[in-house]
Amino acid sequence: MEDPKSLVSSEKSTGSSSSVLGTIQGLPYWTTQITDSFNSVLAMIQGLHNHHHDHHRSNRTNPSSPQFPSKQPKYWPIFGPPDEDLISSLPDSLLQEILCFLPIEDAIKTSFLSRRWRSLWTQMPTLSFTRECYASKHAKRAAFVNETLARFIGPKIKNFLINFKFAEFMDAFFDEWVLFATSHHVEKLSLLLDGGFLYAPFAECKPYSLPQFLYVNFSLNELILRQCVVLPTSQVSWPSLKVLSINYSRLDTEAIEYVLSGSPNLQKLKLHNCGGVNRISSMSLEVLVVDAIYEPHEKNELVTQISCPNLLSLSLSGYMYRRTFRLVHASSLTKANLSFVMTIDKKDKYDCTKHRSIFRDLLEKLCHVEELTVGTWCLQVLSIWEIKGISSPLSKRHCLVLETEICEWDIPGIVNLLHSSPYLKKLVINLNYCDNSKFEFDQTFFDSYEFDGVEFLASTNWIFKCFLQSLENIELTGFQLSSWGSEFLVRFMRFLLNNTKVLKKVTIYEQGGTLLESWQFSGPNMNPELESAKRNQILLILSGGFLLNANIPDLNYFKDFLL
Repeated sequence: MEDPKSLVSSEKSTGSSSSVLGTIQGLPYWTTQITDSFNSVLAMIQGLHNHHHDHHRSNRTNPSSPQFPSKQPKYWPIFGPPDEDLISSLPDSLLQEILCFLPIEDAIKTSFLSRRWRSLWTQMPTLSFTRECYASKHAKRAAFVNETLARFIGPKIKNFLINFKFAEFMDAFFDEWVLFATSHHVEKLSLLLDGGFLYAPFAECKPYSLPQFLYVNFSLNELILRQCVVLPTSQVSWPSLKVLSINYSRLDTEAIEYVLSGSPNLQKLKLHNCGGVNRISSMSLEVLVVDAIYEPHEKNELVTQISCPNLLSLSLSGYMYRRTFRLVHASSLTKANLSFVMTIDKKDKYDCTKHRSIFRDLLEKLCHVEELTVGTWCLQVLSIWEIKGISSPLSKRHCLVLETEICEWDIPGIVNLLHSSPYLKKLVINLNYCDNSKFEFDQTFFDSYEFDGVEFLASTNWIFKCFLQSLENIELTGFQLSSWGSEFLVRFMRFLLNNTKVLKKVTIYEQGGTLLESWQFSGPNMNPELESAKRNQILLILSGGFLLNANIPDLNYFKDFLL
C-alpha cells in the first residue's frame, strides 16, 4: 500500500477524472444499498447530459446558430463528448458523497486524477477504517489511520467507523481517534472491534474501555459498539442520541442507568450478548432488542426488569443463560418477539413450575399487543401447559408469528396460543430449521409425558375450532420444496384449511423471500369445488417434499393429507 502522504502530495494526473466512474463501478465492496445510491447519482449526471444534449439539438435546428454547419454524432455517450468532464463539474459536496462509497484507500488515490480532485477526499463526511483496507499488522493499521486523520481538513464528520481487530498497545490510539471524531461533531460513531472477548478463557487481550470524555457529547445521534467496556464514572450527557447498539460488551446496571438517564431522546436500544443489566428504564425508548445474554460466572438466576411506558416494540431473542425478564411497565407495546431460549447447565434440571410462572407473567403483560412472535422454545413450554390443561391468558392480538419448523412438540403449544387468540386475523409461520428442536430440555423430561403428535392432531377434542372464525390470512416463509419434510406441518395446515371459516388468502414464500405461490379465497360465495381444489393444491405442495424425502413410493399416501 502506498503511503497516504505521497498520494496527497503528488502532482501527477493520470487522465480525465471521468475515469473515476470505472473505478467506482468495478469495486468488489459494493452492497445493494451503495449501488442504489450511486445509481441515483448517475441519474443526476444523466439529467445534466440530457440538458446538454437538448441544447446542442436546438442549435442544430437553428440556422442562426454558429454551430449549425458542424456535424454532430447522432448519439452522445452518457458523459458527453470526450473533451467534456461532467463528473468534475459536479459540486464538491456531491463528489465527496460519492467518494464515501469507496474504500478509504481508493478514495485517497483519486487525488492522482487532477488538481480538482487532489484535496476532495480530505473533507469526506464519512471515514470508514475497516479490516479490508489494511495489512495484517496492527502497527501499519494504526499508522494509516493516524496519517489519514492528520490530513483531514473537513469541519464535520457525519459517520466515523473503525472495524478491525483491537490490540492493547492501540488503546491510546483509539482514544485519539475517538477524540478526533467527537471534535469534528460526529453524528454516527461505530467502534466494531474484534479480539477482546470479555469472558475468559476466550480473551485474546484486554478489551477497549470507552474514554470518559465520550460520555459527554452533544452531536452523537447514533452509537454502535462491539467488544467495548461501557463504564461511565459519572453522569452521561447524550442529548441528541437516538440509536444505541451495544454488542459483546461489558455492562452493569449502574452503567446502563447512567446511559439511559443521560439520553432523554433515545428511541432504539439494542443489547447483544451483554450481561450484568438487571434493570432497563426509559421514558423515551420506543424499540428495545435484547439478543442473547451469557454470564458464565453467575451461579443464580437473574431477572431483568423492563420499565418503558412508551415502548412500542420489544424483542427478546437468542440464548439466555440464567436470565429471565419481567415487564414492569410496557403498556404502549404493539409488537413483541419472544424467540429466546433459556439455557441451563447439564447438571441442572428443568424447573417447569418456575419457568411457567415467568413465562405466564410475560404473556399477561403482552396480552394487548397486536403482533406476537413466538419461537420454538417458548412453544414447547406452552406445549407442556396444553398437555397439563393450563391455558394461556386471553389476548387481543391480530397477528401471530411462529418461528419454528413445526415439529411434534410444537403442535400443543400452537394450539394453546390459538386458544387464547379469538381475534386472530393473520398467522405467519417462519420455517426456521433447528438441529435440536427440544433445545435445553432433557430427553427424560419429554419422555415423562405420554404424547403422540399425530394422535393429538387427529383428536376430536379440538374444541378451539370456534377460535378460528376470524383467521383471514395464512403465510408460510422459508419453504424449501426439495428439502422440507415436516409431516406435522402438513397435518397442521390441513387442520387450518379445514376449519377456518373466513379465509381470504394463503401465501407461500421460498427461502430468500421469493414468492412460490399465492391463493385467493372469496369465502362462502366461492364455488365449493373450486375452493376445495385450491386447498388441496396447497396441501399437495407442502406434502410433496415430505413424501419425497421420506421415500414413500405409494402415492396413495397423499390421500391422508388431502381434504
